[in-house]
Amino acid sequence: MAKKINEKMKEIKKDLLLEEASTLFETVGYENMKISDLAKNAGVSQSTIYAIFVNKEGLYLEYIRYHIKGFMEELNSSITPNSTNRDKIEAFIKLKFSYYIQKEKALQHTLKNNPLFFNTLYNDFNNPFDEVYEFLANTFKQFDSNVDDTEATKRAYALSGYSDGYISFWMVTKNIDLIESVHEVCTTFLATLKVDTHG
Repeated sequence: MAKKINEKMKEIKKDLLLEEASTLFETVGYENMKISDLAKNAGVSQSTIYAIFVNKEGLYLEYIRYHIKGFMEELNSSITPNSTNRDKIEAFIKLKFSYYIQKEKALQHTLKNNPLFFNTLYNDFNNPFDEVYEFLANTFKQFDSNVDDTEATKRAYALSGYSDGYISFWMVTKNIDLIESVHEVCTTFLATLKVDTHG
């Protein structure tokens, strides 16, 4: 019983720290975010934070996971029984772009400053985007029943990378309106697959 209570308390503490870390990441960015500031703002010791997250990179990955959970809940709630496969892809792209616009300061490190940031973290941590890729892969399989799991997953990664390119361009130049680009991204990507876009 005591073990269960301790685990529950640790989860509550973790979520509270992630909420506080979100504010810091989204205000000052990844590079300027300091564990000492998080400890001070949350009213805990730095050792408490390190005991839960191991290091700053681990904390950032948990921050990403924390928001991906919310992203997937929002994405799934936007899908209706009448949504076509194209609608699902557009909903994903629109929501992804919205998240980057809202959390630019926290996320710009991943694409603008170091596009390979997540790749290096995957050596030590599980990919936090697995659920997103699974959603996209399932959608691509519904487009074409001849597409196997591997090809569908490949397409999911390709769409993610393609949309990342628009985000990088937006971050660097501010020359495009990401939300207005959703239809273009969806149309041009699906055209490369030669799929029935009405499916």
